[in-house]
Amino acid sequence: MPGRPGTYPGAMATDADEELEVLDAAGLPTGAIKPRAAIHRDGDWHRAFHLWVVHPDGHVLLQRRSPSKDLAAGKVDVSVGGHVRPGETLPDVLREAEEEIGLTLRPGETDYLETLRAERAYPDGALDREFQDVYVALVSGRELSDYGPDCREVSVLYEAPLARVLALYRDGGSLPVAGWDCQARRNDALLIEEDLIAEAREQTAASLERVLAWWQECSAPVD
Repeated sequence: MPGRPGTYPGAMATDADEELEVLDAAGLPTGAIKPRAAIHRDGDWHRAFHLWVVHPDGHVLLQRRSPSKDLAAGKVDVSVGGHVRPGETLPDVLREAEEEIGLTLRPGETDYLETLRAERAYPDGALDREFQDVYVALVSGRELSDYGPDCREVSVLYEAPLARVLALYRDGGSLPVAGWDCQARRNDALLIEEDLIAEAREQTAASLERVLAWWQECSAPVD
C-alpha cells in the first residue's frame, strides 16, 4: 500500500530525550539507560538498526536525512536507519521502515546480513558508537513514488543501481539518481561525495558490497 507523505501514526520527531540502552564494548547490555543526547555526548555504545531496501531490478533506496537531524543532518544515508530502544525485537524496530519511508515489513520479509561495530566522531564533538544490525529487504511492485518519506525523518528518497551507488561510496565522483521527496514531488539529483556521511563512507561501502552480493545471489537463475 502506498505510503502517505508527511507523517504517520507513531512517528517521532528527532528527540534528544529518546532513551537508549548503554552497551559495553562487546555489545552486551550494561543495565544502564540514558537519553540519546547523553549517549552521543559521552560516546556510549548502543544498538542501531539499518535496513537496505532493494528492488528486483537491482536498484537500491537511499535517504537524504532531514535537516533537523542531530547528527549528519541533510546527508545521504542507508535506506532506513534508527536506534533500537530497550527491550525491542526485530518486529518492533521494523517500525522505522514505516515511520521513515512508509514501508510496512514483517520480519520474514527481511534478511539479516551482519552486525557492524561502528565508531564515528563528528566535528561538533559528538561520538556515535553503535552496534548496527544490518538487514536487507527485496521489495517488489513499488515505484519510487509509492513510498511516503516523513519530512521529520527523511527529506528525499532516492533510487539508483546498486553497483553505481557502491562506486560512488568507494571511488567518489558523481551519480544521477531518481528522487521522490517528503512533499510527494519528483526530486531527481546528482549526488556527489560531499552528499555522503564522510565518517561512515568506508563502512557503508563495505555494507553495500555485501548487499550487492546478496542481490546477485537472489537474482541468479535456478538450475
